[in-house]
Amino acid sequence: MNDILNAIQNIGIVPVVKIQKTEDILPMAHALNEGGINCMEITFRSEFAVQAIHEIRNAYPDMIIGAGTVTSVDYAQQALEAGAQFLVTPGFNPDVVKWAVDHNILIVPGVQTASEIEAAMAFGLTTLKFFPAESSGGVKKLKDFSGPYSHIKFMPSGGINKSNMHNYLDLPNVAAIGGSFMLPNDLIAAGDWDGIEALSKEAIKFMLEYKLMHIGVNSESKEQAQKLAQDLATFFNFKFYETAVGSKSDAGFEFLHTPNENLGYFGIQTRYPERALYQLAKQGIHANEATIARNKAQAITSVALNRDIAGFNIRLVKSEI
Repeated sequence: MNDILNAIQNIGIVPVVKIQKTEDILPMAHALNEGGINCMEITFRSEFAVQAIHEIRNAYPDMIIGAGTVTSVDYAQQALEAGAQFLVTPGFNPDVVKWAVDHNILIVPGVQTASEIEAAMAFGLTTLKFFPAESSGGVKKLKDFSGPYSHIKFMPSGGINKSNMHNYLDLPNVAAIGGSFMLPNDLIAAGDWDGIEALSKEAIKFMLEYKLMHIGVNSESKEQAQKLAQDLATFFNFKFYETAVGSKSDAGFEFLHTPNENLGYFGIQTRYPERALYQLAKQGIHANEATIARNKAQAITSVALNRDIAGFNIRLVKSEI
């Protein structure tokens, strides 16, 4: 269960899917998967939910497939038999929750109130769906919950899109968001799966918010680094200042005091280093574990990657949020 939850948290976005036609099942899964979103919540609002879960699990075994709108034990049984890896309910249904817990299947029940959170806690659950998010108090409500329920993670859904996703994902108690904004009805109706794939890629790109933060250049000595940084500052009226390991010219350039095996590094900023690493791993790019720095909450603040570009290493740096 923890592996599934960890993967969902690293993906960050869970598409909430209503299958309209059986011929949409595999093309939609392919489009989302190729777009970087290898997770789906297939809702029982469609008569094709069970078929979709079964077909996608067989065709794309590496995707994480859950069943949504599970409002009865019968739906839960059907979902499990079809191969669902997790269940999501719109509200807190104690019968469905008990059945899932008894059958050792991951369930993320919907909650809106403190009483419902505590009812879920009584079953040993620590990841809950906050639904409908926007009309139930949104980000403010989740911040309020973080005080008394600091160990609870939420997967908010309902009214979340590109324009407000960061407001939710920036919260420490949000594991991932749910939404359908990368699945507009007009593209689905037209069978425009390339369009769905493009929107999925855009959603991941927008979520991670990559930016070039600065360039670090290795120098032979501290004196050389200081001279190079001061020259650049003089040429362009940049601010010169020292750090513990280098001399900086404005925020964009750092000349490191000691030589290294490579020429330097590109510092790439991202809001969510863990989620960035998850996506980069799909391309064979991984963290150099020895370089990981973390904050007090154990979130990654910086990490070097196992890939160089033109002799420069690449480092991920967490954005200031």
